[in-house]
Amino acid sequence: MEYNLSIDSHIGPWGYSKNFIRNQMSGLKNKPVNVRVSSLGGSVDDALDIRQQFIDHGNVTCYLYGYVASAATILATGAKKTCMSQYAFYLIHKVSNWIDAWGNYNADQIQQLIDDLKANKLENDKMDLVLANLYANKCKKKVDEILPILKEGRWLTAKEALEYGFVDEIIEDGTKLNFDDAMKTRFNMFHLPELPAPDKKAEIKDDEAPNWFNNFVNKFLKPQNTETTQAQNKTQINSTQKFMKKDYQKVNSILKIDGMEFDKDGKVTLTEDQVKAINDHIANIEKESSDKDNEISDLKTQNENLKKNDGDDTTHINGDEGDDDDVTKLNTANEMFNSVKDLL
Repeated sequence: MEYNLSIDSHIGPWGYSKNFIRNQMSGLKNKPVNVRVSSLGGSVDDALDIRQQFIDHGNVTCYLYGYVASAATILATGAKKTCMSQYAFYLIHKVSNWIDAWGNYNADQIQQLIDDLKANKLENDKMDLVLANLYANKCKKKVDEILPILKEGRWLTAKEALEYGFVDEIIEDGTKLNFDDAMKTRFNMFHLPELPAPDKKAEIKDDEAPNWFNNFVNKFLKPQNTETTQAQNKTQINSTQKFMKKDYQKVNSILKIDGMEFDKDGKVTLTEDQVKAINDHIANIEKESSDKDNEISDLKTQNENLKKNDGDDTTHINGDEGDDDDVTKLNTANEMFNSVKDLL
């Protein structure tokens, strides 16, 4: 099979972007286009755009190999025909996005976070509904039949994908999957649980998935209780090899955090806001230090002036001569000198 396009990595600005595919498709007008797809997904925005490009072109056939997930399945629905290798796996799921909500919060901030999360959820719900309609049109099914599949978010065999209607044909091409270190790394990049290596002697039967795949589904993709989820989260944290240190209390206080996260090489990553907070704190210290220096310099000058005026006629403090203003000035000068003499 000769392929006009091969999408085998991240879908988005750092891989197969909508602009890159548009440039490739521009030279294939009025020609049949065969697209090889083997990707764990990426940007929903780019995938939707590429899908529409396939629809607009008209004569596009997608061939799915290996692990085809997330955004990769979205763009494949734009093809006139979708073929899937008997050895491949297919995954659709609900949309997700990064939530940056780690730190200390007061009551007002917690409420703001709750409001923001509710708004975020509504946006995700909208996108899930759009995707459900998209898959439903491909599968010739109702949206209510697709939403549970999105929610379940499990890998489908080629036979299951065909039965649901996500693909139009199963082909004999392709090879049995080898879940090696490179594939493990790619799964980690897309925040997918690691798959156990399949038995090399295992054969994929027509009517069932291999045992290692079923074990993966039962272990990672079935609903879990809180304790299981927490244990899994700890495993994922350990896999990133980051360590929390609370030693640097001054920095932690400036950033209003409990501790700093260091990777295995002793490196720490700061956000732009955190860098700004440290920079502002240093600037404030420098200003306060400068103000103190100026204050000390002024006091030294006043003290020198007082010393020069020691011979002035300021002894009329017993009530015989002089006035109250002179007494007040002298007392004030003496108090000022006493307050700064330890600094001189």
